[in-house]
Amino acid sequence: MRTQPEVNAYSNRWFEFFHVGITETRTAQEVDFVCACAPLFSFRKVVDVCCGMGRHARALSSRGYSVTGVERDAAAVAKSRLLGGGPSYIQADVCDYQPDACAYDLAIVMSQSFGHFDTALNRDLLRRLATGVRRGGRVVLDLWNPDFFATHQGERNFELPGGIVRETKHVENGRLFVHLDYPDEGADDFVWQLFPPAEMTSLADSIGLDLIVSCTEFDASTKPTPAKPRLQFVLERRDGPKVKVEG
Repeated sequence: MRTQPEVNAYSNRWFEFFHVGITETRTAQEVDFVCACAPLFSFRKVVDVCCGMGRHARALSSRGYSVTGVERDAAAVAKSRLLGGGPSYIQADVCDYQPDACAYDLAIVMSQSFGHFDTALNRDLLRRLATGVRRGGRVVLDLWNPDFFATHQGERNFELPGGIVRETKHVENGRLFVHLDYPDEGADDFVWQLFPPAEMTSLADSIGLDLIVSCTEFDASTKPTPAKPRLQFVLERRDGPKVKVEG
């Protein structure tokens, strides 16, 4: 009998089928974007939340950043430490992870690792990240694009070196639901809250962050488009209370 998979648990199968094929070129493009949005001379101390096996953490460390990776999966943390490369790692669940106040210049949550929880917990996680960066510090989020998935639902097959993985996805009440069936009859389920730019602007504003970049393709000059599945937000912590301008 097939066991019901835990929702939003990145299984060993997922890593074997999807993570191992990520190229150095892709990682470099993503890290180039982070560095452009948060230059080393002003944003040296970085926390990489939901860091997985540390590919972004190592790449940023190689460029001179002081990086702390946070990951709940013990095996991923062990692998990250084995790979070395400069970062330090904390095994912690982001559901309750609280960085020290103003401990970092920059927080990043890459590879659609933000949005897995209910609306209240997603907001609380972003609030905790906001308090963990200094005033003027930044938060970089790499998310799924709701406009893309409005027209890209249903089934498709990934032909991967390890075999064919069937994906079934749909959008409901502002959330993306994805089910993966693997060749060995294993499965994974994922759910994400989707954030249109206007909604992220409002959410960020409510916790003292300003949305300063909304883009796709890891290019700050390329605006989000329904043709692209990913979007990136860069948020900046305010130096002080937001001043309301009377009309």
